[in-house]
Amino acid sequence: MMNLANSWDKQQIKCLPRKLKKGHASIGDTVKFERNGYTIHGQVEAYREHTVLVSISDADAAKLHLESPITLVNHKNYTVITTDICTEGGAASAEYSS
Repeated sequence: MMNLANSWDKQQIKCLPRKLKKGHASIGDTVKFERNGYTIHGQVEAYREHTVLVSISDADAAKLHLESPITLVNHKNYTVITTDICTEGGAASAEYSS
């Protein structure tokens, strides 16, 4: 019997969607969150157990008085706007609402 995984292209295997908790973002997703009365959009750079590390614009960082455009956001405090199922070279992205 032939192993199907061996016949697949490595890129296809890499792009299979991961199982995440409902509403949680994954690396590469665009999220929005509220902080200090502002609605902020950013891209998820890293995933942690209780938070995601989000890269935001320099302008948004200045509005929030942050020293860098990187901030932690608790999973309860953001909404996934777009999700990028295949981050490497893939054009597969979709709107997502939790």
